[in-house]
Amino acid sequence: MRPLLETEPAFKASVLKMMLEHVDELPEAAQVRRRIEPQVQREIAEASRTQWLPGAWGPAIYEAVAAVLGETGVYELAAEMVTAAPAMPMFQPLLRGVIHIFGREPVELLRAYPHAQKFTARNCGTCEVLFARPATVRFQHVPELLRRRVWQVGQVAVIEATLALAGGSGKVEIDAAEFAATGTIDFLVHT
Repeated sequence: MRPLLETEPAFKASVLKMMLEHVDELPEAAQVRRRIEPQVQREIAEASRTQWLPGAWGPAIYEAVAAVLGETGVYELAAEMVTAAPAMPMFQPLLRGVIHIFGREPVELLRAYPHAQKFTARNCGTCEVLFARPATVRFQHVPELLRRRVWQVGQVAVIEATLALAGGSGKVEIDAAEFAATGTIDFLVHT
């Protein structure tokens, strides 16, 4: 693999490794794996957990899952990753800090979301949480390679699973009127 430019969209290898680990837990794992380029799988497996890997690989994994299991499969995979995240050393200090500062209120736990994005994604747009009614997770400047329906479904799952992680619940509505043109998308969090 050629070295990534500092300006290219990228994900931490640990996230992509975790995605493939969760794929491997599926009964349809072999079918999903057949839809992911062998070179991509090999490079993810061989990368150090802290290495940055091409941003296109995350949606490619989601697309493979969607081809076999539909959007429901993408949603379940992304939600499972959030459920497993507190056990990951990368996220433990962030989660403890947010809970210490803001408590365990489900919507308050969303404050960690932009910070988690900075740990796991580079040049994949900016993320902020707006605390109004409803609370809104806003992404701006999302690069075209991520402007896919599977990415949106994954984000919905992550947000809803984050609320559940804090003992709450909620539904996320997507406001993507300008997403294709501008890369701006709002995830409206109804609790």
